[in-house]
Amino acid sequence: MRWIDEGFRSDPGHYVLQTLLAFAVIAAIAWLMLQLTTEIVTAALGATAFIVFAMPKHDTACPRNVIGGHALCIGIGLLASLLVGYASLPHLLQALFIALVASVAIFVMVVTNTEHPPAAGNALAFAISPTALWVGLIAVGVVVILSLVRLALRRWLRDLV
Repeated sequence: MRWIDEGFRSDPGHYVLQTLLAFAVIAAIAWLMLQLTTEIVTAALGATAFIVFAMPKHDTACPRNVIGGHALCIGIGLLASLLVGYASLPHLLQALFIALVASVAIFVMVVTNTEHPPAAGNALAFAISPTALWVGLIAVGVVVILSLVRLALRRWLRDLV
């Protein structure tokens, strides 16, 4: 077992620069999202930033998956919050509601070929806490920006994992 990745040993510059780029983008996302919404939405977007900057060649980092996955899951979460008052449910029904929302999000992503694991977190975040539609639109805007940065730097970015 190697403690230091072989790619880092041969080319530490990409690791450092891609991490610094991720830092700058995540800082901007965190600042914006913490002004508008809960930490859980910010966490899902942070996980997306990891995929975009550490695994840019992976299918889950492509714009279809990043934007499509988040847009679908945010929509599922918002719809679920409109249909069911999560806070008014007993704990067992809350657990079943959470499981249902996550399962529907997973199903829709795999059926539409927009698999992006962090997006499922946004399905839950938007389902369990009352959130305005405009916050969902801003979150989708953030993932569009992440995708544009990835596309602009696609020739330079490398898979680090």
